[in-house]
Amino acid sequence: MKARLYEIIGSYIAVELDKDGAINLLEKLRNDLGRGGDDVDDAIRMIRNFDTFYEFMKKKFKEYLTPKKNLSDMIKGLVIVDKIKLIKKDNERLVVIIFDRSVRKEDVEKALNELGYSIEYLQPS
Repeated sequence: MKARLYEIIGSYIAVELDKDGAINLLEKLRNDLGRGGDDVDDAIRMIRNFDTFYEFMKKKFKEYLTPKKNLSDMIKGLVIVDKIKLIKKDNERLVVIIFDRSVRKEDVEKALNELGYSIEYLQPS
């Protein structure tokens, strides 16, 4: 299993991986970091209902979906997910997770390694 990890403008960490791996990664990060509430729940709901939300993205001409976030979680720095992108390549369903700026690259790398992913590092575009 392979995950693509990269940094985007503004020091946001992003990872692209398969649909099931994205759910596992979010649950693992929530457990490991001890944070993530409505944002993680909503992101997982969108990923589980991939086809519905993919069609919604295309109809609304959206590139990313933004999970709902609790304002108090944002103020306390407990948010994990900034936004997600759903991608269909051939028969594959991929998810790009853009993490909140408070999530460290090392934490994402550790979680991916523990889930058995090999990490491909991409240069920022």
